[in-house]
Amino acid sequence: IINEIKIFTREKLKLEIHKVSIKTIYSGVDFLGWAHFPKHRTLRKVTKNRMFRNINEKNIASYMGLLGYGNTNKIQQYINMIKLNV
Repeated sequence: IINEIKIFTREKLKLEIHKVSIKTIYSGVDFLGWAHFPKHRTLRKVTKNRMFRNINEKNIASYMGLLGYGNTNKIQQYINMIKLNV
């Protein structure tokens, strides 16, 4: 099935898959900075650290929009708390 996925992503999404690792569904699927699980998704730690390193008042709305796609309520609350204190 990996070859079918590679063909689909190449032809339909115009993306190339370079590295594939097979894990259990409980470890989630790492894709585009998120760990995807059957019923939710969470931001990867590396992505979260990069976001906090680069966040400023010009791009905060962009990051808040990104966070709206996953289970990130605590991160959003933290950013809002920082925003109020600045």
